[in-house]
Amino acid sequence: MATETLNSPDQTLAGLYPGFLAALLAGDRRECEALTEQCLGARVPILALYQQLFQRALYQVGEEWQYNRISVGNERLATAIVEGLLNRLYPRVIAPHRRGRRIIVGSVEGELHQVGAKMVCDVFEMHGWEALYLGADTPTAELLRTVLDLHPDAVGLSLSVYAHLGTLLDALARLRCAHPDLPVLIGGQGLRQVGATLSTDPKVHYTANLDTLERFVTSLH
Repeated sequence: MATETLNSPDQTLAGLYPGFLAALLAGDRRECEALTEQCLGARVPILALYQQLFQRALYQVGEEWQYNRISVGNERLATAIVEGLLNRLYPRVIAPHRRGRRIIVGSVEGELHQVGAKMVCDVFEMHGWEALYLGADTPTAELLRTVLDLHPDAVGLSLSVYAHLGTLLDALARLRCAHPDLPVLIGGQGLRQVGATLSTDPKVHYTANLDTLERFVTSLH
């Protein structure tokens, strides 16, 4: 008698990814929601769902837009669908036991992408932190003022477009000058080629992906 084998989370995600990507490109919100629920029913961890379904699909959508195979409207709709899914999943993300620690996260000034930064916030929330997202296109002056007012335990800066690297470097320099002991996390698609070499400051931490980020958060416990 053959023994039924259950798919691993990775197998489940790999099997559902093509359909999810197709639904995302078609702007089919209901199908994206149904496939997400299917993943949850198969006990796929939230972090794996974020990386191997949402993030992977959005990277592909971005590439389709970059090569003019879809319109900017299609790209924005896909992004909005994933943001909606993140909002639906938030009650499952937040840890019941809070650690009394806080991080402020912002997408650098001029940067309109925010899904990655929201995922970063969710990883911290999974570990009992209070994660405050300041939104896309966060003016550096407002970021500094908020840090001064709220006294966070860490700050995160997200960069999705390499053209905004100079703005990130300026924000980073101003943060280090005003708060030299405050840990600062940097990450995002715009740093794929240079992130690991961007700073020698031991308080500046480049996180290449959510797995790296989770290990960093765990190290802060």
